[in-house]
Amino acid sequence: MRRRLLPVLVLAASALVLTACTTPSGVPSSAPSSAPSSTPSAEPEVDPQLVVTLDGLTFTDETGTTEATFDDSDALLALLETATGDLPAPEAVEDMPGYEFKLETYTWDGLRVTADSTGENPSWITVTGAEVDGVPIATEEGLTVGSTRADLLAADAWALVDSEDSATAAYLGLGGREVPDTQSLTHPGSVGIIFLLFSLDGDEVTQIMSPSNDFSDI
Repeated sequence: MRRRLLPVLVLAASALVLTACTTPSGVPSSAPSSAPSSTPSAEPEVDPQLVVTLDGLTFTDETGTTEATFDDSDALLALLETATGDLPAPEAVEDMPGYEFKLETYTWDGLRVTADSTGENPSWITVTGAEVDGVPIATEEGLTVGSTRADLLAADAWALVDSEDSATAAYLGLGGREVPDTQSLTHPGSVGIIFLLFSLDGDEVTQIMSPSNDFSDI
């Protein structure tokens, strides 16, 4: 029965072709409409952002992403100058009795860099605001000055010494990484670590320091 349908379909198709060929004059035939031209989509805007890690800073804006490590103070300062449009004048740090470090600080609104003026030792930063000269700054976990203790604990932050309770301690650490050839002062017999250090006033973060460690004696 299905094979008998084929001639009928062929005849019907032929009739449609003949009808199309004999369209009366004066009746406009339909022409395919032109496809609408595509308009290039605008590039999404990228808000400037600074990110703190154990190794340094990352700055992202519409031009891309730049990274600088604490081991390269010049690159770190150049990154911050690019991000903020400003490079503050350095201020010498008074040495502690018995030490001679030749440290200097560069202070922005919301951040302070402490660097070795000789370039021989790594620098470190202290974040004191949620923005650095208007540029938002946070950790990789999204933690900022103003975050809560609950935010830190949710990210697995811990009290610096075992005798303290992370629910009440004034300082919490996050993201520990072992440093070979060092000895922890808080956990004797263990390898020392570097970590992000959070200072809290009550249950609110007031400062973030990177990197901090548990093997330096000052």
